[in-house]
Amino acid sequence: MSMDDYFYNGELMKCYELAKQVTSEEEKARAQKYMALFEQYDLDRYPKPTAHGEVQHAERADESYPESDLVVEIRAIEEEGAFAKRIQQLEEAAKTGTPSDRAQSFFTQGELFLFAHHYNESVHCFQQAVKENPNKAVYWGITGQTMHRFGWMPFDALGYLEQAIQLDPINPRWKWNKALVLIQLAKDLQMAPFMANAALALEDALASCGEQQRSLKDAIQNTMDTMDSYVFS
Repeated sequence: MSMDDYFYNGELMKCYELAKQVTSEEEKARAQKYMALFEQYDLDRYPKPTAHGEVQHAERADESYPESDLVVEIRAIEEEGAFAKRIQQLEEAAKTGTPSDRAQSFFTQGELFLFAHHYNESVHCFQQAVKENPNKAVYWGITGQTMHRFGWMPFDALGYLEQAIQLDPINPRWKWNKALVLIQLAKDLQMAPFMANAALALEDALASCGEQQRSLKDAIQNTMDTMDSYVFS
C-alpha cells in the first residue's frame, strides 16, 4: 500500500513509518508533508507496545469491559468518607503501584472524570494509562473514542484508534470509531477516499460483532444506514 492508501484508511502510523523510508526524490516532498503533519499530533512520541501476551478482553453485551469494573464499584459507594478513602487509594496506586496497577488506576480515574464531564482531565488520564501499559487495546481505544466524541482533532483520535485495532484486530468498537472519524474527515475535507474506507470499516466492524453484542451491532448498523446524512448535512 502507498502512503496515500494508508492515510485515507486512517492508518496514520503505517503512513508515517512508510514516509520515513522514502528515498525517491519525486516522493520526498509528499513524505515530508505527511511526516510534518503526523509529528504535529505526536505520533513520533507514541508509547510502543512491548509484549504480545496481553489479554484483550471482548466487549460485553452491555458495552462494558472488565477494565471498567473498578469504576462501577467506586461509583456505587454512597458514604462520603468511604468514597474519599477509595479515591485516595486509587491515586496512591497511580504513584506507587506496578506499571499495570498504575495504568489501571489512571484508566479508572479517566472514567470517573468522564462521568463528571471533565473531558480534558479524562483524556489526560487515559493517555497516562496508555503510557504505563501500551499493550492493552482498551486503553488506546477508549482514549481515541473519547477524543472523537468530545472535540479533539480527528487525527488525534485516529492515531489512538489505529493502535487499538493493531492490538485487538477483532474488536468491532475500534473499527466503528475509526469509521466515524473517517466520515468526519470526509465531511470536513470533502475527500471521497475517506468515505469509501469508512464504509469498508463499518462492514468489517459489523462482521466482527459477536451474537451477544446486539446494542453495539445496532449502533454500527445505524451508522451505515445514515452515512450520507453525516456527509451532506
